Amino acid sequence: MSDRSGKQTARLWVSWLLVAALLGYGVVQTAITAAKLFAG
Repeated sequence: MSDRSGKQTARLWVSWLLVAALLGYGVVQTAITAAKLFAG
């Protein structure tokens, strides 16, 4: 495997981790808001 494709793979992983983190954050915020609404 060449160095360039390795860097492309790393960049792909970074972008996917970013997307997953943002999605997870949104889900957590939604869950917290829903919990507050139900609790309140």
